[in-house]
Amino acid sequence: MLIKILSTAIFFLFSLSGFVRDDLTVIEKEKVKKVTSLTTNFSKAERSEALSGGAGTVNKIGKNAFSHHFKNLSFEQRQDFLIGNAFFRKVWVASPSSTTSSDGLGPLYNARACQSCHIKDGRGHLPKDEKPLSAVLKVGNYKNKSLFPNKIYGKQIQFFAIPGLFSESNLNINFLESNLRKNFLRESFLKYPSYELSNLKYGKLEKNTSLSMRISPQVIGVGLLEAIEESDILAKQDINDEDNDGVSGVARIVNDEKGNKKIGRFGIRASTPNLFTQTGVAFMHDMGLSNSVGTDAYGDCTKKQSECYKFSTGINKKDLHEVNDEVMNKIVFYLSSLSPPKRRNVSEKDVLLGKKIFYESKCTSCHTPKYVTSKNAKHDFLKYQLIWPYTDLLLHDMGDELADKDINGNITNKEWKTPPLWGLGYAKEVNSRATFLHDGRAKTILEAVMWHSGEAKESLALLLANYKDDLDKLEKFLKSL
Repeated sequence: MLIKILSTAIFFLFSLSGFVRDDLTVIEKEKVKKVTSLTTNFSKAERSEALSGGAGTVNKIGKNAFSHHFKNLSFEQRQDFLIGNAFFRKVWVASPSSTTSSDGLGPLYNARACQSCHIKDGRGHLPKDEKPLSAVLKVGNYKNKSLFPNKIYGKQIQFFAIPGLFSESNLNINFLESNLRKNFLRESFLKYPSYELSNLKYGKLEKNTSLSMRISPQVIGVGLLEAIEESDILAKQDINDEDNDGVSGVARIVNDEKGNKKIGRFGIRASTPNLFTQTGVAFMHDMGLSNSVGTDAYGDCTKKQSECYKFSTGINKKDLHEVNDEVMNKIVFYLSSLSPPKRRNVSEKDVLLGKKIFYESKCTSCHTPKYVTSKNAKHDFLKYQLIWPYTDLLLHDMGDELADKDINGNITNKEWKTPPLWGLGYAKEVNSRATFLHDGRAKTILEAVMWHSGEAKESLALLLANYKDDLDKLEKFLKSL
């Protein structure tokens, strides 16, 4: 609710421009409006529909489907891509170390490399018999309708620590059966995760502590998401549901690395506005590596964890932080250059029928199929591209079923950013253990659909009332993305 109040205030500041794109001519605006309008013809694929990431979309399949750059990069840009890829895969170590350019890890951390979380640039997964490595357990306490870091454990539970220090906790995940949609799932029940923390090394958690599991998202196409014009995102807002369709998405307004108010685009709850800020936040909180965005060399350690501050950092006389801006910028370029894979089977009969079901069930109310990116984008290969991400980048109330809860079972958050769907059908090819939704509770794509509620309740009702016998067609469409 607080996010909606703040965003309403910012909304009026942005709305003075009338959501007009200032990067286009009058003729271009008409072309963009026409090409991004929702189709009503499901007898054939739309023009360029298979090219999810625009003209530079790559046609690669298999385990490395998410790890290729756009095909229209220059020779110099391809070199920068390779350098950024090396930094993205780089394994960091504790300080002091003989490899001073790679030390400073921790003292508490959840991963030693970016690639450890974003497996082959794809989704992470829930742990089974190991510590969480591509999933993060967010922690905090609500006060006055805002979530604050836990006074002992900070913003997230850290399951790893450098030698000589205890990690914060152990985790066990139990899955409990839900009665939700049981009449539509013939062979299985929906199950939701319950988290059990043991061996808490720095003190007990209060009962009003919120716990929220976050699976690391795929990173393909993020440069294109950054290149979407703010006016196109704001135009989708309907904060007070003035059209009475039950959907009231809101753009989350956050600070960038310079303190400027921007629309949040990245993170499970749209908490960061651009890739530079997102990269810096991840370095500090997930790996304990300071940078110009996240400046604390002790990462997510709190004042209550005095043991943390007995260890040395990786800051040297040459750099102000453990990760300098040159490394940050190379990683950002790498992320900006990752292409979504070309779609498969776009003209297949069942896929087209599934697309029709998706549209007529009003799934497009949140999963906006396409945009034309800004002509002012940072790189030429991102400019003025027709892209198909299937997201509005807005926060939506997804209902009690998908809500964050505190230890007492009280709901602490119900709003989630609409995730992009491009590459959905490749998720398990890239990472065989990948599951779906923000906390990885859904083993299949259809299970993820069935968990939808809140603002998606009417859409799901339409789907089940009209197409309950054709859910396999919807699944084929989603797997074609």
